[in-house]
Amino acid sequence: MTIDDIIRQLDARKQRATYGAVGGLPGYQQASSMSGRPRDYLNSWVVAATTSSRTGSRRGYPTGYAVDQIHPECLRQIRQHSANIIQDADALRRWLAG
Repeated sequence: MTIDDIIRQLDARKQRATYGAVGGLPGYQQASSMSGRPRDYLNSWVVAATTSSRTGSRRGYPTGYAVDQIHPECLRQIRQHSANIIQDADALRRWLAG
């Protein structure tokens, strides 16, 4: 399964997953799993697990995205403080299999 396949599944099922969950799957490196990908609706389903002033990340948000680059449903979940985020690779693997 490619990273594009994973992101398409997240988009199809309107599910956020952390960078660590995606980057923790075999064949992916957490720091670079989303590097170089466009900041668009499709990729906005991969989000930060924590808030960090060092990196500018905010828990549940895709890092470095402007509001108009975030999928409307993803943004709704963020604004409603939905905690429904896949946090780790094992949970993501089970979710993808289910």
